[in-house]
Amino acid sequence: MQEIFEENKSELLHGLIVWTPMLETDSVYAANQRETRFSDARVKQFWDPDRFFGRLLSRTLKLTISIAWDVYLLYLPDHPWDGELPPAPKIWMHQQDEKMSLYLDPLRFKQYVQSLLERTAFQ
Repeated sequence: MQEIFEENKSELLHGLIVWTPMLETDSVYAANQRETRFSDARVKQFWDPDRFFGRLLSRTLKLTISIAWDVYLLYLPDHPWDGELPPAPKIWMHQQDEKMSLYLDPLRFKQYVQSLLERTAFQ
């Protein structure tokens, strides 16, 4: 995902990374170490020790797992976020063992982002 931000300097592109503990070695310290490797003013990073955001995504995206991680969501500009749960994204992909048609394909995700940025720039 870092590559997408490095190649697209558009101010329309923003990112949110939510770090959650999934492995025994995961901690706020480990998240801070990873965070320093990816710095872009358009990306905000948060530590979620209770996996709150993952549980919200699990309910919103109708995943059959209780916690969602390695999930990539793409929202259009001005997408309404007016409910208690996050809205369904325009596009989403994951790195889990479910619904393989949505398994993360970095090139395809990058192409989605690029095409949306191009369409949005001309509106």
